[in-house]
Amino acid sequence: MLTGAGVSAESGVPTFRGGGDTEIWTWRGKHITELSSAEMMAADPKLVWEWFDYRRGMLTTIEPNAGHFALAEWKSRFEDFALITQNIDDLHRAAGSMNVLELHGNIWRARCLRCASTFEARECPLKENPPRCLACGGPARPDVVLFGELLPEGVFERADEAAARCDLFFVIGTSAVVFPAAGFQ
Repeated sequence: MLTGAGVSAESGVPTFRGGGDTEIWTWRGKHITELSSAEMMAADPKLVWEWFDYRRGMLTTIEPNAGHFALAEWKSRFEDFALITQNIDDLHRAAGSMNVLELHGNIWRARCLRCASTFEARECPLKENPPRCLACGGPARPDVVLFGELLPEGVFERADEAAARCDLFFVIGTSAVVFPAAGFQ
């Protein structure tokens, strides 16, 4: 199963394609592709974390919907069920899904810029910006794929292996196109 933003839209998660002039597309005068970019992370990590804190704040009251729960039940129906998602909202896990392959990461995790370890960062708003690594004390970044970055090492390969093994592959809630208007594909 491959899911995208359309699955979480039913829960009230704003989608990037859901409305070009909606508040989520711009924040503090900057466009989403600039705020969520590798370049901005290098130039102004504090601003990137403020932006992600704003987005995380939107998610604090959002619950999984019937679609998330239905997909979570599929694990008990199919012996080798893999859920591959482009979503970073963690709603699949909140609904009880196991073996979730998060292609674009998870907004509730941070990754150390020094040692690359990951850790939960569910505090919202953050007490420290940027948060500090629990292992080495270095500064951390959101553990998500930013514009201008490749998918995390290993997750695409695991998703590809799961897809190659399957007898049936569903794609739900995604066009599988990444921001062509911004030049990303």
